[in-house]
Amino acid sequence: MKIKKIFAQNYKTYKLLDLDLEVQNDRPIILIGGGNGCGKTTLFDAIYHALYGLKIKNARQFEELFNAGERIESGMKNKYIMLQVDFSGMVLNTERQYRLKRAYMLTDDRVLESVTLSMGGNTFTYGSGSTASQRATNEEIVNKIIAANLPAELSNYFLFDAMKTSELLKEEQINKLIEKNINSVMGFNKYRQLWKGAEALLAEKKAERLENENQRKEYQRLTKDKQKKEETLQRLNDEYTAALNFANDHKNEYEELQKGRNADDLTRDKMRQLESAINSYTKSEKDYKQEADILVKDLETGVIFPKLAETIRTEIELILNAKKNVSNARDSMFTEEQIVELTQQVVQIIEQRYSVSGNIDMEAIVEDIKALQKGNDVTDEYSFLTAVDVDVLDKLVNSAYVNTFVSLDEKRERLNLEQIELPRRKQQLEDYRRAISGHDYNILELYEANNKKIEETKATMAQIKEEIKKLEKDIACYDYDIPQVPDPQYDILCKLPDFFKNISAKLLRAKKANIERMMKEQLNLNLVVYAGFIGRVELSTDDSEDISFKIYHKNGNEIFLNQLNAGAKQTVMQVLLKVLYTLGDYEPPVMIDTVMGVLDKESREVILERYFPDLAHQTILLSTDTEITTERDFAKIQAYVSKTYTLHRDKDAQCTFITNDYFGLQTNEI
Repeated sequence: MKIKKIFAQNYKTYKLLDLDLEVQNDRPIILIGGGNGCGKTTLFDAIYHALYGLKIKNARQFEELFNAGERIESGMKNKYIMLQVDFSGMVLNTERQYRLKRAYMLTDDRVLESVTLSMGGNTFTYGSGSTASQRATNEEIVNKIIAANLPAELSNYFLFDAMKTSELLKEEQINKLIEKNINSVMGFNKYRQLWKGAEALLAEKKAERLENENQRKEYQRLTKDKQKKEETLQRLNDEYTAALNFANDHKNEYEELQKGRNADDLTRDKMRQLESAINSYTKSEKDYKQEADILVKDLETGVIFPKLAETIRTEIELILNAKKNVSNARDSMFTEEQIVELTQQVVQIIEQRYSVSGNIDMEAIVEDIKALQKGNDVTDEYSFLTAVDVDVLDKLVNSAYVNTFVSLDEKRERLNLEQIELPRRKQQLEDYRRAISGHDYNILELYEANNKKIEETKATMAQIKEEIKKLEKDIACYDYDIPQVPDPQYDILCKLPDFFKNISAKLLRAKKANIERMMKEQLNLNLVVYAGFIGRVELSTDDSEDISFKIYHKNGNEIFLNQLNAGAKQTVMQVLLKVLYTLGDYEPPVMIDTVMGVLDKESREVILERYFPDLAHQTILLSTDTEITTERDFAKIQAYVSKTYTLHRDKDAQCTFITNDYFGLQTNEI
């Protein structure tokens, strides 16, 4: 299978996407660059959903998927989301061309779907307007054609996000992946089906040959019970695999939701931060205006008086000091009343204690004291200043003035800077409002219920396997009671189950050996942390159904997968996928988003030089310029690149447009 072209209209960030993805045989790589948020993952999704369809349940989901720019510009009435993929595939060693188109339209709050597959002049169409029988027939045909090229259950292993590959590298998940590839992709199911079919037919023949009616009934009951349990086991195994896939697909989302921080919560947090910043600016602007008004009204006390006081402080302090000295000196002098009263008391004491001839002239004494005190009076240079004047001068130089002009000017500068950011913040806020998806927390309950189901299903499967072994033992007891009458047809039938089982086992061993050998070679080349030190890779089986994957060091010890860092896990997973791709029956394109994931510098160089060039006959890489750089990384894969594209985000029009280059450089310039 090769993807020739992807076309999309009104899908997420793409108003119109029309991309040629054909590759040359000796140049299998399509390199698509783009910054974060430019539409790389959306392009990835467009190809995936063009093949397998969108699940749009309601008008809300349709609006989420519909291009925002087109919706604002002209609305969604009579508009549709369209995804179309052109691809080629081999049928009976003949390459055929296919065009698969899926269109979705919103009418009266109902989402209408239309699917058309064109193949060599034949067209198969079904949709919301089709009759039930017509839809069932054509849908089955379309699904079979897609499954023949790349089954949906295997698509995640060839169309994947490299950042998530390490999540697949869990014991149960990776074992199921290998089992699924070996049994389905590598064509072993047909031998198992022949084996099981031969077993069922042999059981019928054995029952016919039993002479005792009761034995025959009991034997038939046992074989039917075994068949039912095997069917139940297969159903449980499918449910178990689906549950593991669900757990893997929703792990990150569950962890985010569990912390109360899903995508919408993060968006709302950012919205609250932006709203807080905008409100803070508005409040600061209002406060600034109020403070400016107060400053203008109180300009004298706030600016002029402090400046005046600073200028004449020395002179005023001299005046105040002089006035203080005068005041202190005068405070030590007696008033006339005090002099009279004191003189009377002194004269009275003299008259009482001492013999005095004649009368004492108190008035003369008072006048003498007044004259004496007047001679000691301090001259007041500033007598023209009243007490009120002195108080004003004191307040002028000693009051705690606050000049708000400086701080107000600093606020003005900060507001000017914030004002420049204000339009961008408002636009961000509007973008975030449009980005709110309306998801709820139901996934928490679903995920936890799914984990419980995994454990319960696993336990039930183990129990049923034990019951099947017991039934097989009981059934084997009847072989002694079956008459050994010569019957060539029966004799051959007895050999068929073991024959097909042995063929399947031999093919499995051979395929396992090839996988182990190629995995060892590729890990020694690509797994930087253990490059050259992988001793062996082992695919062990407890029985024909259970497969486990282990890596061993040259020294003999096991290298435990869960102890590898995220980058090493990503490398192991990518190597495994390459091996399964190389040895499998399908030849799908490989499409990798965030190509370098969590790889370190050395691992990136190894992946560029040794992994991508011969990964598949068509490899589509979605990369940022920090993953595959234009300065030196592109040169390492340039010889294998057929086409380069760069995705650009038009923020105003809310859409992505594409140029035929890699981050502004033409291929021949790099």
